[in-house]
Amino acid sequence: MFESVLHQKKRYLSVFLIMVFIFLVFTGCSSFREDAAMSEPDMAPDYDSGDMPAESAPEMDMPQDEASQERGVGSGLDLGNVTESQHKIIYTGEISMETLDFDETIENVTQYVSQVGGYTESSSIEGRRISDSARQSRRHAYYTFRIPEQRFAGFADQMKEFGNVTSESTHGENITERYFDTEARLNSLQIQEERLLNLLERADSIDDIMRIETELSNIRYQVESLTGSLQKWDNLIQFSTIHLSIREVDEMTPDPDDPPGFLSDLQDALQDSILAVIDAVKYLITFIIMAIPFVVVFGLFFILLRKFYKKFIEPRRKRKQKPTPPPVDPMPPSK
Repeated sequence: MFESVLHQKKRYLSVFLIMVFIFLVFTGCSSFREDAAMSEPDMAPDYDSGDMPAESAPEMDMPQDEASQERGVGSGLDLGNVTESQHKIIYTGEISMETLDFDETIENVTQYVSQVGGYTESSSIEGRRISDSARQSRRHAYYTFRIPEQRFAGFADQMKEFGNVTSESTHGENITERYFDTEARLNSLQIQEERLLNLLERADSIDDIMRIETELSNIRYQVESLTGSLQKWDNLIQFSTIHLSIREVDEMTPDPDDPPGFLSDLQDALQDSILAVIDAVKYLITFIIMAIPFVVVFGLFFILLRKFYKKFIEPRRKRKQKPTPPPVDPMPPSK
């Protein structure tokens, strides 16, 4: 009795496993058909064979390998086969420098950029001319230069001739794979555009013409977008970007790798003392020059006030202070 029940359960289990296997097989086939349908290209119009001109049928029935190549399938770039000169790299640099002569440094830097064939993309200058009475108002300049790629490596070294470079950094973005993939897509779209133009010339019905023109508009939009991306990349590659910051100072930042010695400290102390004496003399001269107008104005006022006092006030005071003579006694009567 027990063995028959066990045998029956095994049979039910076998039937259940077979049904699950058949369900999985049908599900896999269905998903495969859906993936195959979704992978079909939808770039070209879906023309019926009856609507297409008879002469264009051979063009649509081209070999699968050729069609896949024109659609850009399998056009991935193998970077191992790209030479160093074919690499597409966008270089960007940042440089911070300080200078004692702000105007001269600005002029030298801008002239050098023009000499190497670059140009100024943006610039801004903040602050006022350096002065001892407003040390917080030193000037800052911020520039964005675009220079030829060949001059990028030596730009920072040249800036050291114009001022004290305190920091520098470079960054390179390799867009080789993206560049050539975009270029391949652009070529594929241009081939499709030519074929659609040929089909448009042979189309007879209004419906075919409308569908072909719609697809042409879509392809031309993609062509313009990809062409703009390639032109932008070409400009960024051919002209590297330099962000330059120039700060006006009254004393250069010492090099940490070359600390000054004892004699240098004495020399700096002597220079500071001389500068302090010169500043004191300048302040004195400035005070004297500023006081001259006040001395003139108040001096004239004092002179006029003194004349007014002597002419009007002083005589009155003298008359008031003059003693009056004592009264004279009358003479006694004669006997």
